[in-house]
Amino acid sequence: MFLCALLFLAVGAIGGCSEKPEQLVFSGMTMGTSYQVKIITNDDVPTENLGEQIENRLSSLNQTFSTYIETSELMQFNQAKTGQPQAISEDMQVVMSIAQEVYGLTDGAFDPTVAPLVNLWGFGPNESNNVIPQSEQIQQALSVIGLNHLVLNKAAKKAQREQDIKLDFSAIAKGYAVDAVADLLESSGIQHYLVEVGGELRAGGYKPNGDLWRIAIERPSLVQGDVQQVIALQDVAVATSGDYRNYFEKNGKHYSHTIDPRIGYPVDHELASVTVIEETAVKADALATAMMVMGPEDSLMLAEKYNIPVYILVKEADGFKVQYSKAFAQYLSGD
Repeated sequence: MFLCALLFLAVGAIGGCSEKPEQLVFSGMTMGTSYQVKIITNDDVPTENLGEQIENRLSSLNQTFSTYIETSELMQFNQAKTGQPQAISEDMQVVMSIAQEVYGLTDGAFDPTVAPLVNLWGFGPNESNNVIPQSEQIQQALSVIGLNHLVLNKAAKKAQREQDIKLDFSAIAKGYAVDAVADLLESSGIQHYLVEVGGELRAGGYKPNGDLWRIAIERPSLVQGDVQQVIALQDVAVATSGDYRNYFEKNGKHYSHTIDPRIGYPVDHELASVTVIEETAVKADALATAMMVMGPEDSLMLAEKYNIPVYILVKEADGFKVQYSKAFAQYLSGD
């Protein structure tokens, strides 16, 4: 996901607090990317060892969802025998459940088993030198994907693969990590915070001066840092997915790194980026990924049907056209 996390933090007092608020910032690396946590607190809320708690929670989630650690829970699940239920952690159960929900909601546009197709088209760990796969190869890859082959038994806290699919939650795990840290903060009595992991964010409460948190959506460009739109947030999460930096061209045709798992080919539409606001970062993360597959028309139709705040940028000859759902208008700050 690509989201320009330009965070605007003013100095002042939170309305209703008699003590002078303190701003604490914790940052580091996790899940192959960076994270930053900003909290606004006072003497009534203990913050001792908070940074260590955040680091431990993120480290635990990396051990759960990593595709690079052979002993991670996800890798062990992928290597287990098909047709046999496997015990799973609560974190894994939640992510699997959300993945299944968004898979169904988007008619398969979000599919965390799509890796064989991504690899086939040369956007995985191994480069393909811009070779267009044969149709037979695409059909073979399609035969080993599909989240519908995952069976989740929430009551028993078990799951199983009915076919030899390989799960990869890269497009949802960072969002879940944001929620996990936000939940940790709230359980500690912290109401005012901004959590960011790899560009996915969740904002709680207010800035120190009582204003809403403001972030900037990045303008699609090969140069990072250009601001397209500033949005104001409170007690919501936001994720942005873009398709303007990872692609190749062959015989004059542009091949996107975004693969449609329903047909096996790169998407062929003009959607450059999509920003989704949801109550949780995990769902915003998954929906943003799905909508980059679906394209602008279908994404906005889905957003209007389910009242989802969505902001999209569509490529045009002389720039980008801005479109957004009715539910998104309330978040535009005007800056």
